[in-house]
Amino acid sequence: MHKTVLLTAILAAYSLSATAQEQRQTLLLSPPQRAHVLAEMRGLLTGTQQLLSALAQDDLTAAAQHAQSLGMGMAGSAEHHLAQVLPPAFMQLGMSLHQDFDALAADTKTVKDPKYSLRQLAAALNKCNVCHDAYQISIADAPADEARLDEVAARGRHVMPFALEQTRHIFTKTPQGGIQQVIVIDKANTAQIALIQTHLSKIAAEFSRGDFSDPAKIHGDTMPGLATLRTAKPLQLKVAYQTLADGAQITYTSDHAELVAAVHQWFAAQLSDHARHAQAGHAHHH
Repeated sequence: MHKTVLLTAILAAYSLSATAQEQRQTLLLSPPQRAHVLAEMRGLLTGTQQLLSALAQDDLTAAAQHAQSLGMGMAGSAEHHLAQVLPPAFMQLGMSLHQDFDALAADTKTVKDPKYSLRQLAAALNKCNVCHDAYQISIADAPADEARLDEVAARGRHVMPFALEQTRHIFTKTPQGGIQQVIVIDKANTAQIALIQTHLSKIAAEFSRGDFSDPAKIHGDTMPGLATLRTAKPLQLKVAYQTLADGAQITYTSDHAELVAAVHQWFAAQLSDHARHAQAGHAHHH
């Protein structure tokens, strides 16, 4: 294939990734996290354009430099906290792409064949297509919609027997899934503690069977993460109930990255919908 035709094909494939199918997993990020991810994507696009320009001119020294700038040295500035909120598969795909650019830089210096480098680049950019076809990014902590909060609270009163105003939801993401706690604000409120424990024991048993009808009644069937959780096969998602002195908790654990990501998305959606009565927890709190 003529070099110009190959370059055009690569750029076309890259641009098409921006219009990927909408059957994608939504990644709920805070505004700073979203800005970091998008900035890295823009950096990859700019660097790729510079790399292609250098290869088109047979400037292998510049091509190697541009490829090196897109390698593992580009990663790491914020990945330590993004790893807590992004699916492992997403992180692995990103790290693999950076590693591909490191390999491309090294091979450009040793093989010294622009066509070989272009083939490597085409294979690397296919991972961008895979990523854009699989994921889309949304803001997790956008300002709460008061009408939505009222609606969710009203639905919740028909499903949850305890009083939202007297209790607190705590959603803690963990590397294996997450911990959902409901506790009383007044630790002497034994009546509400009993209602919490009855309800969480019930839904934990339902969730273990793949029955997520109660949260669907409150948040809707399109709730982020819910569809994936419903696909979990027996033992893929472990759901454990535990009583607490001031309430109860449910622990979700899985060895499957897509289910862990679904739990995290599900938690983020509940934090948004229960904004008046919920808070994010931290792993050491449980």
